[in-house]
Amino acid sequence: MVGRRAYDFMYRTWAPWEVGPRSELTRLVTSGRIPAGRAIDLGCGSGANSIFLAEHGFDVTGVDYSPVGMEKARRAIPTSLSVSWVAGDLTASEIPGVSGTFDLLVDYSVLDDLRGPAQDAMAATVLRLSHPGSIFVMWCFYDEIPWWKRRGGRFPGLAVGAEQRLFGASFDIERLDSPAVGSGFACFLMTRA
Repeated sequence: MVGRRAYDFMYRTWAPWEVGPRSELTRLVTSGRIPAGRAIDLGCGSGANSIFLAEHGFDVTGVDYSPVGMEKARRAIPTSLSVSWVAGDLTASEIPGVSGTFDLLVDYSVLDDLRGPAQDAMAATVLRLSHPGSIFVMWCFYDEIPWWKRRGGRFPGLAVGAEQRLFGASFDIERLDSPAVGSGFACFLMTRA
């Protein structure tokens, strides 16, 4: 896992993931597949997904552990909108300032950045913050790249099948068509049973 200082540095200089609200999420919301409700953006960074959700009628909480990312999020939100920004560790057994459960949980490449017990701890956070019917959108680097395309070492990402191991007992899991299989990325739409 990349450390907090590295994330703070990237938010100060250039974070390659700062591209606005993510296309998979925007399609799911604007198509009506995900109705407005109470949402939490897990690893919200500079807040693009959180702000998009607030613009579409969601009651949003954004959580991140980078104070620099959180400050960018606070500065980016229009005054007409409200998002609760919470500094927190998604692997902790509780996140001060976050209570209850959410209708929508969003993770864009946080879980796939964790390994071993930290991954299990974040999965426990997702379970604790969801209720029957909750929707969990998880985008990740997905370790399906052939060995000859890897540029040394292990390709970072969620291991193929890890979504089933972590969430299959509690969620119905659908892999979305985009990103395509074989791209090295995946987006899952999970519904809590």
